[in-house]
Amino acid sequence: MKSKKIKIAIIIAAILIISFFLSGRDEIVPLSPEQIENTEAESDKSIEKDKIIARDNQNKDKKDKYLTDPVPEGKPSPVEWQDANINKDKELTATLSVTCKSILNNMDLFNMDKIEVLPEDGVIYPKQTVTFYEGESVFDVLLREMKDNNIHMEFEMTPIYNSHYIEGINNLYEFDCGELSGWMYRVNGWFPNYGCSRYMLKDGDEIEWIYTCDLGRDIGGGSAIFGGEEQ
Repeated sequence: MKSKKIKIAIIIAAILIISFFLSGRDEIVPLSPEQIENTEAESDKSIEKDKIIARDNQNKDKKDKYLTDPVPEGKPSPVEWQDANINKDKELTATLSVTCKSILNNMDLFNMDKIEVLPEDGVIYPKQTVTFYEGESVFDVLLREMKDNNIHMEFEMTPIYNSHYIEGINNLYEFDCGELSGWMYRVNGWFPNYGCSRYMLKDGDEIEWIYTCDLGRDIGGGSAIFGGEEQ
């Protein structure tokens, strides 16, 4: 806490000095409370990023070849989609929902050019039962349901993580509601610390795709950025 206050004080002092020389005035104009608050917020973000990087480096030797941290005890381990055997003779069911309610609480960060595609209630795909085949992944189910319901979806394969990454759903993309915003998925109340192509579904699973405006912290998924550990 002490180092944080010192860091903030240094930032404020630097801004005051720069303002003095640029203005050419004989006096230093103090920052407004709003400016100080914004400065502190930026400092908090910087500290949080440093914390994430440090934690990531600390666990480097424990990661698998796809940079996945150890999975918490009792949670399913990732299954590589190349090794999955999809049995189309065995149909199973799960529930699926897609929501972006967090945006409604962060409209000051939202890209208002996208207001037309933002549902008033934040629900893009209401929770409902879906059918899938044994061996399919969270990604497989999302892709099929979005196609069948004419809901826009954009994704890319990221070989370093051996998984598809969801860039946008319903024309709502990462960074559309701040620099820490994007899509995350949750299964049975847990935010996995690996990609959706590597999560093999089981009968009865509850799948949720949720838009976050704060790297998961605003939707209960902050633990996913620390290797899936409970925080």
